[in-house]
Amino acid sequence: MGKRPALVKTFNRLDDDFSPNGWSGQLVRRIAGAGSTSFIALDLHWSGAPRGSLLDAINSGRADAALVRTARQMAALRTTILIEPGWEMNGRWNNYAWQGVANGNAAAPAKYRSAFQRMVSIFRREGARNVKWVFAPNVGNAFTLSATGPSHWNWYGNYYPGDEYVDYLGPHGYNGSTVWGGSYQDFGTLFDGRDADHILSDLERRYPSKPIIIGEYASDEVRGRDKGRWIADAYTMMRRHRNVVGAVWFNMRKEADWRIDSSRSALEAYKTAMRDPSIRSDFR
Repeated sequence: MGKRPALVKTFNRLDDDFSPNGWSGQLVRRIAGAGSTSFIALDLHWSGAPRGSLLDAINSGRADAALVRTARQMAALRTTILIEPGWEMNGRWNNYAWQGVANGNAAAPAKYRSAFQRMVSIFRREGARNVKWVFAPNVGNAFTLSATGPSHWNWYGNYYPGDEYVDYLGPHGYNGSTVWGGSYQDFGTLFDGRDADHILSDLERRYPSKPIIIGEYASDEVRGRDKGRWIADAYTMMRRHRNVVGAVWFNMRKEADWRIDSSRSALEAYKTAMRDPSIRSDFR
């Protein structure tokens, strides 16, 4: 793509080994050695996690030992690490055990807030001040699939743990009409349209002091549509939002071919976007 990534995102469990001997620890160190910053999506499972509400277990202290160990290993890294714990908490897919649907529905946002706060407090107590915390909801409301806002318990803002515990806002969104049905959506509609509860504008209005990193985004290749145009429009839209300071493209073939080089048009558009000198190869 013509430019070293400032952020490299990986997916890890709560009790993965981030020591110098652990696979996760070696990976984070190699990312830092290459001049990039690790952005970790933290799966809240740990070995021995009980059945039932995962958030209740965390809030009761049953994950504390794993949290303390991970916090100490992170502190020893002495480099900035971004962590989004329990991403897409307002979704209802992939059997994510920290989502509201798996933790009592209307009672879940308060549990999530408490669990997030507990994790941050333990990390800070253990000296892991190099860790920056990302609040990463999905766009829109997975229960209503339409503009709903604060009137519904699963509205993203109900999960927000508070300014004291959040360093970055990291919304997720995918244009995947061939995978999940629904309409084809450009970036502006996906992240700031009516059915997305205008999440980008809403985040800027409600939390003006918090910078935004688009935590995950991508588009599928759709017959009759130009993915390259989608990418170009995405960067045009992001530049209009003053609080957006970064974006992580989900560069994988998974449910669909999300990769930036899924077509020549897509790759050329991405390389063109990367030539913008305001897009940096280092994270500050």
